[in-house]
Amino acid sequence: MKRHISLGIVLVMFAVAGVTQSASEKGTKGSDGNEQTLKDLENRWVNALVKGDVATFDSILADGYVETDESGSVNDKQSGIDAVKSADVKFTSIKLDDVKVHQFGDTAVVTGAATQHGTYKGKPLPQKIRFTDTFVKQGGKWKAVASHLSAVGHR
Repeated sequence: MKRHISLGIVLVMFAVAGVTQSASEKGTKGSDGNEQTLKDLENRWVNALVKGDVATFDSILADGYVETDESGSVNDKQSGIDAVKSADVKFTSIKLDDVKVHQFGDTAVVTGAATQHGTYKGKPLPQKIRFTDTFVKQGGKWKAVASHLSAVGHR
């Protein structure tokens, strides 16, 4: 009898492990069809920056959004909007590459690279960057809550 119970426990453990692994894999690959939605959102974001489209830029960022930029400066949503409105930051192009979505329920981390041409207050921005953007689903919509940018190589 003990052997049957032990075998039953082992089978239940394997079943639970399989479900846990499937959920984990689903979480890292952008579950629920959200992978493409988040990639599209990243593209809308960079297009808004290139066009100076403050309304779209504003709609993507959560109210508590915070960014650590390539220089190590920490900026909030309003300072980003102000920089776009005033044209302190100007982009002529941004091309995304190697974008990957890692979703964990209503939170997603999007990593990638970008080649960008632009200036901040007349000074050139790094041409190649890596980024990590964190999104949270709020009211059924994905909102960016944090970003970290790192310059890659030399200009």
